[in-house]
Amino acid sequence: MNVVVLLIGKRVDSAVKVQEILTQNGDIIKTRLGINREPGSKDPGSGFIFLELCGSDDRMKKMCEDLNSIGTVKAECLKLDLPACSCE
Repeated sequence: MNVVVLLIGKRVDSAVKVQEILTQNGDIIKTRLGINREPGSKDPGSGFIFLELCGSDDRMKKMCEDLNSIGTVKAECLKLDLPACSCE
């Protein structure tokens, strides 16, 4: 199972670029969960996105590189191997 965790700062500034990259890779995104930070938090306007991917490691790596090229975005790509988890 491939998982990508995104931390997005200044969502208003980066949302369009992030969405473009996610749309380009929509065929490998199985699950997407977005969480916005509270307006009163230390870093308002930021958020998290968690993705479960079904695709090649190369596609995941490229997507993470593209996301990390956005200055206010940090993407971490993880590969988790569990017998019960697959993309079928």
